[in-house]
Amino acid sequence: MALVTIEKMDSMGRGIGYLDGKIIFIPKTTVGDICEISIVKEKKNCMEGKLLRIVTPGKLRVVPKCPYFSLCGGCDLQHITYEESILWKKNMLEDLFQRSHLWNQEIEIEQSSCYFYRNKISLKVVSGKIGFFSYDSHQLVEISKCMISHPIINEVLKDFSLYSFLNGEIVIRVNYNDEVLMNFITKEVIHIQESFFSRHKVVGICINGKCIYGNSYFFERVNGVLYQVSFDSFFQVNSFISKKLFLEVRSLLQDKKNILDLYCGVGTLGLQIPNASITGIEVVQNAILNAIKNASLNHRENCFYHLGDVSSIVSKLPSLCDAVIVDPPRSGITKNTIHFLMSMKVSTIVYISCNPSTLVRDLKNFISDYNISLLKAFDMFPYTKHVECVCVLNRR
Repeated sequence: MALVTIEKMDSMGRGIGYLDGKIIFIPKTTVGDICEISIVKEKKNCMEGKLLRIVTPGKLRVVPKCPYFSLCGGCDLQHITYEESILWKKNMLEDLFQRSHLWNQEIEIEQSSCYFYRNKISLKVVSGKIGFFSYDSHQLVEISKCMISHPIINEVLKDFSLYSFLNGEIVIRVNYNDEVLMNFITKEVIHIQESFFSRHKVVGICINGKCIYGNSYFFERVNGVLYQVSFDSFFQVNSFISKKLFLEVRSLLQDKKNILDLYCGVGTLGLQIPNASITGIEVVQNAILNAIKNASLNHRENCFYHLGDVSSIVSKLPSLCDAVIVDPPRSGITKNTIHFLMSMKVSTIVYISCNPSTLVRDLKNFISDYNISLLKAFDMFPYTKHVECVCVLNRR
């Protein structure tokens, strides 16, 4: 055990202090905290610590509303105010982009409701108890409520005894109409009590991806666009901020006629652009089936979707388009995809990213031929270290 004073916060939301001449990173601490810590990892030039107790709180520290915050590995920043978390994200982004010589202007962040915003959560079940793993471990933190999850999800969580099992995982999703879609991942046989269905608007239950009740999908609606979303299809987890992000993309591309939509999911972003012809690529089969259905639901005869990995299929598609939407996973875009996009010489690329680090890495490959005309952030994941960015590239 040792005492450490936190001097600043790093890009992962961890407090930074110094111990025995080395830098030490301590999660869930903030500037000014004097804390008692234990060392969990030690390397040549740095250490990682675990917070044991706050000896003297810094001026920025507040009491987290979540009773599990000190143990749970979900949220990173509930020990500071929401406004302070936004300021930290803003400073983190501006520092990252300025150091990379990509953007030296102020970055605006669209703010969100900071509690009860998540429309999807994945819960662990261990020895009949339900919760999340603690930070950087597989130790279960049993919970009865999640402060950042939709109220309907918390109602389903409260009724765990009505569908309980011993070991596995549960994914719970809720849509705009408060309807529930669940997937149980387990080797066990699950018996769900009838009263559970009378208490909740359950539209579908899957076990290991196989539908056993209702449908394996539900419908979501954003800005007047209707989406079929399967249990394993990606969809933005924050409905409130998604509406703002989608409207931003719509305004950026409303005058484009032919758009290539990479990592298109269920057709989410492309279908927000009225009148445009959309060609989408997605690797998840159910998502592509959803996208095809969604084009029909929204009477879009000019939308076409292809199943496959973007890096291997993109070069086989017609390259005549006047804009590209790129919304990749956290790992970013592959070199093969970047090479193809550069060869297309398309006038506009709208890159949506949930990982600023890989966004910066990828943008460095475009700046020889493109200018960054817009960089804006959306707080898709309040009280966590994550933030969503929209970046517009215009060909010189």
